[in-house]
Amino acid sequence: MTAPDEPLDGLDHAILAGVKDMWRQADPVPADLLDRIKFAIDLETVDLEVMRLTELARPAATRGDEQSRLITFDSETVTIMVSIRQNPDGTIRVDGWLTPAGRHPIELRTAGGTAATVSDEDGRFVLDPVCSGLVQLIVRPTGTTRTVTTPSISL
Repeated sequence: MTAPDEPLDGLDHAILAGVKDMWRQADPVPADLLDRIKFAIDLETVDLEVMRLTELARPAATRGDEQSRLITFDSETVTIMVSIRQNPDGTIRVDGWLTPAGRHPIELRTAGGTAATVSDEDGRFVLDPVCSGLVQLIVRPTGTTRTVTTPSISL
């Protein structure tokens, strides 16, 4: 082992390789970590407002065996409430309501691409079918240059 002010030698490199192997086995990097990071930072705009999760309702039995989740996201300018329900074919249906109401472009970002829709005059929107996985909702409120996004959630 070398002194602190000397360059690393072969023994130092062997010790560091051993520490690296120990951590690789004890706490491996999640296989999807790189994809999650890319997904989180791959947004087109810098004028972005990230919403916060304000409410997550417990799964509730609805019709038959169906279960749904109700999630509310809030920011300074927009509130989104979404109901997430599994379709019989295994895909997901997302029903949403925006406040303030109005026709606003909405995107659902997934690892496989983007689905888009526009909310109606009452702020309602539906995305169906959606594949399960990590997603983000992006709203581009009409009349502003600001983009609002939810944190990533798993469907």
